[in-house]
Amino acid sequence: MSSLEERDEQVALLCDQLPRLRRMHRGPVGAAKRLVIDRAVRAARDGEPVEEYLSRLGLLRSRTAPEAGGPGGQAGPGEPGTVRSTLPTAVADDGPHAVQGEHVCPRGVCARRERRRADRELPVCEVFDLALRFDAES
Repeated sequence: MSSLEERDEQVALLCDQLPRLRRMHRGPVGAAKRLVIDRAVRAARDGEPVEEYLSRLGLLRSRTAPEAGGPGGQAGPGEPGTVRSTLPTAVADDGPHAVQGEHVCPRGVCARRERRRADRELPVCEVFDLALRFDAES
C-alpha cells in the first residue's frame, strides 16, 4: 500500500498528465484506456489509491527499476529533473513587485505545485476540473 506522500505525488502526476492521456486515447482504439483513465479520476476524487491505474497507463516506473539520475534518484547538474534553487534577479524598489508563490491542488489532496508563466493560462486541476489555487510564499 502506498504512503500518503506517494499517493499525493501519484494524484499530482495524474492531474498533470490527464489532458495528454485524454488526447492520446481518443476514438474507438483508445476505449479500453479511456475506461482506465475514468476509473483513475474517480479513484482520485474519492481519495482512493491510483497507483494501479497509473501503472496500467504506463505512468509509473517499476519499483525494481533504477531511478533516473545518480545515487538516491537525485538528478545531477544539467540532467532532467534538476530543480532550480536560485531566486530571480532582484527588481528595483520603486517598481511593482510580483508576488512569489505556486499554484497548488485546489482540494489539497495531491502534491502538485506549479509556477505560472506569464505566457501561460491559469493551471487547471484535471482531476477535479478546477483552477489550481495560488499559494503565496511568505
